[in-house]
Amino acid sequence: MQKFIRETGVLTAILVLCGSSCDELDSTNTITGVWRSREIYAGNSYRTYNVSMEHYDQPDSTSYIIYNLYNLGLEVETYVQLNDTIFNILGCNSDSYIISGKGYFHPLSFTIDWEYSVSGIDNDPFVMAHFEKP
Repeated sequence: MQKFIRETGVLTAILVLCGSSCDELDSTNTITGVWRSREIYAGNSYRTYNVSMEHYDQPDSTSYIIYNLYNLGLEVETYVQLNDTIFNILGCNSDSYIISGKGYFHPLSFTIDWEYSVSGIDNDPFVMAHFEKP
């Protein structure tokens, strides 16, 4: 009986460890969290930086907040809404900037390609960015 309990305990521990490691792998395939942004801006300039996407529950569950879009800092919140595989930029909380455009979500590669413009202190009429999970 003790052998059965010991073997059952070992098997349970292995299953728990396998289950928790699978959860960690699956968490990278969520829209929320940190993304790496590779951006072409101001004509031909190129930069890489991180952004964060979180749920924004005001309009509905398909809305998100992007922090640090266009490398503007974590205090600038850009509001987007996902409809099927297209993100529409709704606006941002900044008095200094206006951001507009779209993002195209690719579920198989789990990436997002963005086309947007920024006006305000910095005017950048055509920005392209590629988001992927780090």
